[in-house]
Amino acid sequence: MRLLFVLVVLVCACGGAVGSPGPSSTLPPEARGALEQIYVDGHAYPLQVDLYRDLMPGPAPTPRRGVGGTIFLTPDAESDPPQGMRAEKTWLVNGADVWETMPRPLQTFAADRQHHLSLSVSDGPTWDAGAKVDVVLQFSTSSGTYFIQHRGAQVIGAL
Repeated sequence: MRLLFVLVVLVCACGGAVGSPGPSSTLPPEARGALEQIYVDGHAYPLQVDLYRDLMPGPAPTPRRGVGGTIFLTPDAESDPPQGMRAEKTWLVNGADVWETMPRPLQTFAADRQHHLSLSVSDGPTWDAGAKVDVVLQFSTSSGTYFIQHRGAQVIGAL
C-alpha cells in the first residue's frame, strides 16, 4: 500500500507525463487562415522561425528529444512594441500532425526594439530533421488578438 501511495504521489508531482504531450489534432480556424505578414498598430510584421531537433544521443534510457526553436516577431522598423503585446499560443503543423504549445520569452530583462516578440519553443514532437513545418503564432496587443504564420520552416538536425 505504501508503494502504491508513493507511486501516485510521484505521478501527480510530475504532471502525469514526461516530455511533450505530443501532437494534438486541432488547429483553430483563425490560425488555419493566418497570413505570413500582418499589419498591427502601424507596423508590418513577418514571422522569423528557426527550428531544430536535438539528435545527440544521451545516456540510456534518454527519450528521443523533440523539435524546438526560436520565433521572432519583427516590425518593419525598429520601435517600441505596441502596448500590451504578449504571445499566447504557438502551433507547429507537419502535414496532419498539429502540436500546440505556450511559447516562452527568450529575454525578459529589457525591451527589444528590433524584435517585438522573441520566443522559444521546446520539447515538441519527434519529427525528423528535414521536415517542413508551418508555425502559427497567436499574440495580442491592447488593440486585439492576431494570428500570423511562417510556412515551410525546415527542422535542422543539431548534434
